[in-house]
Amino acid sequence: MSTTSWNGSASSELGVAAVTPGGFLAARRGERGLTLQQASSATRIRLEHLSALEADEPELLPAPVYARGYLRTYARYLGLDADSLVARMPQAMQDTRRSLSLTIPAPRPRLVLSGPAAALVGLLLLAGAFAAYAWRQIEADQSPTIITAPADSPGGSPLPSPSPSSHTSP
Repeated sequence: MSTTSWNGSASSELGVAAVTPGGFLAARRGERGLTLQQASSATRIRLEHLSALEADEPELLPAPVYARGYLRTYARYLGLDADSLVARMPQAMQDTRRSLSLTIPAPRPRLVLSGPAAALVGLLLLAGAFAAYAWRQIEADQSPTIITAPADSPGGSPLPSPSPSSHTSP
């Protein structure tokens, strides 16, 4: 397959207005009798992107790395010198500010407390408090009660102390 080199200065020497890379691509496609739809199907480049390449509208293309790849693929399909076309790509297509970059998304809150979730948390806290109260009451009721006698009765006689009794056998 032969390749044709694109040279913008050749057309200006002939007195014709300078041809843009997009115009050159469109003219070459027309010479070969191809439609944009056929070129899109063959190159697997979206029709909108091929139209943007031919119209020299780089703002309609994704990042410059994609634009260069699309231009290179399309030029090879049309039998053109891809490297010379990429070198003459409009500066707007090569703008590094539009290059692909990974942006760090805003951190999302880890816990979102909605109305039903807040009600459930409140209900669980209330049930936990009730369970703790009931457990303490049950524990208090089950503890043994020790009754103690008063130390000295002021007016009364002392209680008899148990005396050892002797058991005699008959």
